[in-house]
Amino acid sequence: MAIYTGTERFKLTLDRAADVLRKRGYKEEWSIITPFQQEIKMYNILKNEYAYVRKMKTHITVTYSRQGEIC
Repeated sequence: MAIYTGTERFKLTLDRAADVLRKRGYKEEWSIITPFQQEIKMYNILKNEYAYVRKMKTHITVTYSRQGEIC
């Protein structure tokens, strides 16, 4: 189960926002780039955290979540 940890917004292109996350230690797992959907899923091993980078209207939204423990 994933635990939501926060949201961040950028006024950049999708590639530039992904570059910012790569500098923070995230690696790309998969991406979907079509005219209708633009999304990249990235993972940071040290933080055990996922980042979903999505194009939302005029800005890029990055949603962070952490892999939680199953009770």
